[in-house]
Amino acid sequence: MMNQEIEYIDESGRRILPKGFDVKKAERIMENFLNFHSLRHTTFSQVVSSLILFNTGYDGGTSSNYLCNLLGVNSGDAATLKNWKTRKGVGNNDR
Repeated sequence: MMNQEIEYIDESGRRILPKGFDVKKAERIMENFLNFHSLRHTTFSQVVSSLILFNTGYDGGTSSNYLCNLLGVNSGDAATLKNWKTRKGVGNNDR
C-alpha cells in the first residue's frame, strides 16, 4: 500500500498541514475514535483539530477544514460514526 503523505501549501506559501502528513493514518485514527465515542454536538472539524492536529501548529480552522475535505467529510457536520460511514467517495469501496 502506498503511503499517502502530503504537503499542502496555500497561495501565500504558508503550509496548511505538517510536512509528511499521512492522510491514511489520520483516517484510521478518526475511524477508531468514532467507533468508541458518540459525539452528537461536536463537528468533524473540532475532532480533527483536537484529536489529529493538536499541538502540531496546524490545529486551526484552515488546516482542520482542509483535512476534513481530504477525509471526505464536511467539516461542520456532526462527528458521528453514521456520518463518517457515508462520507463522499473516500475509501468507501474497502469498507
